[in-house]
Amino acid sequence: GCPLVRDVFELTGDFCRVPKRKCHRHYCWEKLRRAEVDLERVRVWYKLDELFEQERNVRAAMTNRAGLLALMLHQTIQHDPLTTDLRS
Repeated sequence: GCPLVRDVFELTGDFCRVPKRKCHRHYCWEKLRRAEVDLERVRVWYKLDELFEQERNVRAAMTNRAGLLALMLHQTIQHDPLTTDLRS
């Protein structure tokens, strides 16, 4: 039977006990339920695609951080030849 709801979207856990052919109140409820499930699946796929895109961006940022070009461009240059230790 059709799952009964309260306040449009809150499932109660009960089901309509009237036979499917005689119940005029829950006409074509199976098609509506399938549509809800399909819509939820599409939402999950979009969210998953968004997360994969974020992961790809993070991985690209991580690989760019440790590159040779970054090391060459961000090195410390000793401008004063008399100073030998740069840690002080």
